[in-house]
Amino acid sequence: MLTFRRALAITSMVLIVGVFLAACGGQTAATTSTNTTGANNQTMTPATPATQMKTPTTQATMAAQATPTATSAMTGDNGNMNAFIHTAFVMISGKKVHVLTNNKGFMLYYYQKDTMLTSSCTGACAQNWPPVLQPQGMMTVTSSIALPHKLSVHKTGNGNQVFYDGHPLYTYAADMQMGQFSGRGMDNAWYLVGVNL
Repeated sequence: MLTFRRALAITSMVLIVGVFLAACGGQTAATTSTNTTGANNQTMTPATPATQMKTPTTQATMAAQATPTATSAMTGDNGNMNAFIHTAFVMISGKKVHVLTNNKGFMLYYYQKDTMLTSSCTGACAQNWPPVLQPQGMMTVTSSIALPHKLSVHKTGNGNQVFYDGHPLYTYAADMQMGQFSGRGMDNAWYLVGVNL
């Protein structure tokens, strides 16, 4: 636990320095976080709507052991900034992967044990993996850029939960800042939501 807190403190410092450098000198907004235990380095940069890339399937690129926290001074994907769902690019094992985030820049996850259009992560599970719920009064869930699959809302044990391509969406409570994805690969069941899920 102490090692995790140190890693979180170091990551926070890196983020603050990166934001300061970006604000003061036009430096790039992305920062790199290095895992002190020797796993992959990861970086995250904002997505741009003009960038079109073929993303490998989420299962192929996301299946891995739990990874260190990665952070970025993310400014958004330059799409519809009022949208509920946004996107970003992350570097995983040297590959650029296009993923979904919420409107605050937090990574979205799916749970491999969920079945189509249902959520099996409720109750205590949902405290660690907060479900992405449709905001009160929002008629449709919007995305900042056109997505290849459908966003929808379905009633689950968590409430009106947002789904992407039939998979319920979650955030991870331990991701304390936008751009972190420390839940990736957790229990070999939690994965980032790729745009081409």
